[in-house]
Amino acid sequence: MTFGYFGLVLHGHIPWCKKSGTWPAGEEWLMEAMNETYIPMLNILRELKENGIKTAITINITPILAEQLADEYMKQRFTEYMENLISRAKNDIKRFKNHQERKLIAEYNLRNFEKVLDTFYHNYYRNLLGSFKWLQEEGMIELITSGVTHGFLPLFESDSGIFSQIQLAIDNYKKYFNKEPKGIWLPECAYRPKDYQKGKVRESIDYWLNNSGIEYFFVDSHGILNAEILEHKNEIGLNTNFGYALRSGLSVFGRNRRTSRQVWDAEIGYPGNEYYREFHKKDNESGLHYWRITSKELGKAEKQLYNIEKAEEIVKSHANHFVSLVSEELKQFSDKFNQRGIIISPYDFELYGHWWMEGISWLKKIFGLIYNHEELEMITISDYLSKFKENFSIIKMEESSWGEGGHFQVWKNPEHSWIWPYINGSIKEFENVLEDNLNPNEWGKRILQQAARELLLMEGSDWPFLLYTKQAKEYANQRFHHHHQRFNKLIWAGKDSHDKNRISLRELEEIESIDSCFKEININYFRKIKG
Repeated sequence: MTFGYFGLVLHGHIPWCKKSGTWPAGEEWLMEAMNETYIPMLNILRELKENGIKTAITINITPILAEQLADEYMKQRFTEYMENLISRAKNDIKRFKNHQERKLIAEYNLRNFEKVLDTFYHNYYRNLLGSFKWLQEEGMIELITSGVTHGFLPLFESDSGIFSQIQLAIDNYKKYFNKEPKGIWLPECAYRPKDYQKGKVRESIDYWLNNSGIEYFFVDSHGILNAEILEHKNEIGLNTNFGYALRSGLSVFGRNRRTSRQVWDAEIGYPGNEYYREFHKKDNESGLHYWRITSKELGKAEKQLYNIEKAEEIVKSHANHFVSLVSEELKQFSDKFNQRGIIISPYDFELYGHWWMEGISWLKKIFGLIYNHEELEMITISDYLSKFKENFSIIKMEESSWGEGGHFQVWKNPEHSWIWPYINGSIKEFENVLEDNLNPNEWGKRILQQAARELLLMEGSDWPFLLYTKQAKEYANQRFHHHHQRFNKLIWAGKDSHDKNRISLRELEEIESIDSCFKEININYFRKIKG
């Protein structure tokens, strides 16, 4: 008998990087994720399906990621990227002909690269979105959406900023997956309740989700644990191993801390094991990986070579340990409350395979172990809702995010809070321009559509995040200002589309070729919301 469920949620997101740098920041963000995460995951899901093992994973592909995966230019760039990796691996095999250990690793790298490129063409026909869509139709996964460019919704001062991020995401999902999304990954899991700003009532984030037909979303653990119960429907109280309802009618789930720590925690997390591949140290000539983590105390120069077989042994051990934790936690929950709970484990998709090379293999082991477990099941969030929603207590939540500190300080702090007047000022300026352009001519509409794209790209939460972490601070600063400058130029032209001197066709086409996302964008979503 099943006493509980495992709800794995993978959040796939790469900010728009087409023709905006390559490495260390830019297009190779997407190339790496396709090579190390998305295609390997498709490969294991396809293999599991062929073997009759049904998974039930919830996967978010952000709309801005979907646009890049569908872009022909980016597909061609990926082919070139993989061909380059294959060439480097072949050269390493020759170079290490007298170094057997390194030669074995080079051959392992080559097999992986060749398989990825082969399946990209011959299994998925260069259409990864279509392959994810097929897996959803086959019941292997449930796809959800996110803010259209991953904008940090609670810090938008105008409701049109929130509405356009959500409604454009719905449109984008329908475009690629031919149905309405039921769930959403709030960018950075950032939630804001109903509040009052400058004497005006601001509706909660879930109010806008509900208006767009979304049924559920996720918050970090404290989002649930610090909530207030308004109406009890069970004896559970506040616990992340069950779902809750909000007054808006939406359902919300919180991250399970214990299982999440096994992957995220720098001290106890599986990815830090000494036998797993070292992400940071690369071969000086080829740039490929040959070392294992070894000891965290040792410098890069002292790392030992990667052992493929030993790493696979550790993967099995860690998979067994994780499933035993999930089982133990759900058994305790079932015994205490007589309810079939759910362990919600949300992670960045790109952690698996890219940052943690063995992570995809680990997931495959997890899926098999749970499939054969007598008392555990994997389940999509929609299926769990259909079974247990009537038992969800109604709660009221405070603001939260999954960032450091649990609130909004990662995205708005004294060091880079200058970014928000630019964003909020631009949203309001766009509202004003649209108010004066109720029925723009074709040229004016084209200009305003591109202005909308630049505004959306400016709004992405990635830029303040990178400014905060300093991982790619200068790149984030430049990208933000580039989008802001393009927006200003386009808005100036959009204010009087009859003045052809404000922007030339050549200038507009150049901007459109770089920031070419969301071709069917609806500028009416950006109009000021009355009320």
